[in-house]
Amino acid sequence: MPGKPGKNKIGVSRRSFLVGAGATIAGAVAGRSLSLADHLQGSASQQQGYTDHAGAHDMAVVGECTSGTLDPDRFLTHFHYGDKQTPLADGKMLREYEFHAVDKEIEIAPGVFFPAWTYASPNAPGGRSGHVPGPTIRARAGDRIRINFVNEGSHPHTIHFHGFHSAEMDGAMPSHYVNPGDTFLYEFDAEPFGLHLYHCHSVPLKRHIHKGLYGAFIIDPPEPRPAARELVMVMNGFDTNFDGDNEIYAVNSVAHHHMRHPIKVKRG
Repeated sequence: MPGKPGKNKIGVSRRSFLVGAGATIAGAVAGRSLSLADHLQGSASQQQGYTDHAGAHDMAVVGECTSGTLDPDRFLTHFHYGDKQTPLADGKMLREYEFHAVDKEIEIAPGVFFPAWTYASPNAPGGRSGHVPGPTIRARAGDRIRINFVNEGSHPHTIHFHGFHSAEMDGAMPSHYVNPGDTFLYEFDAEPFGLHLYHCHSVPLKRHIHKGLYGAFIIDPPEPRPAARELVMVMNGFDTNFDGDNEIYAVNSVAHHHMRHPIKVKRG
């Protein structure tokens, strides 16, 4: 759960923080959404009752976000397989991406704007203006990943991928920082299969993640899994006044969006 720990909470180490962030994303990718189906029951009347019930307990924000700076509905089911895909001789795929780091104000609750640092890609939610979380990168195990990263932001940034890659592609050391106006080409094989994350690794680490530079990285197994409707839901927290406590919690960056716009599923 990207965000900042509260003042009175016990601090966590970098490793335990990132493990927790990975677990949050992993728990949110639902193959069949069974628990959600059990809760919503798949009927419009029950979904409306769920929304009204939550509102009755003053858990909802007032109004709707209207700026269009974020698109949590599109992000929910959008998988970025590459701006360009080229079959290789061994049957694998070369997947090429264009990523930019962009400073952007995002509306995280009605009328509440946050000065974010975002990952942007022309064929992903947010397009060239960026989105939080960043694009959900998806590939099959063994595919070649090539990402041209352009830092258009105001601070040095990197992209650090969880998974296997060479040290030169790790993006974790000061020597790996990409300064504003510079570019770097990340290239590695997608391994191992599973649900991973990527994020900026510039210091201070928690600030760069808190500001929005993170996303999901899904590597499918060599043999396809049974078809399913899959959803990516990332819980995040925002410290809007930078006092060390999160003032707003959200899923896919817009507070209570899916309470007002429930995800419809079919029971069974």
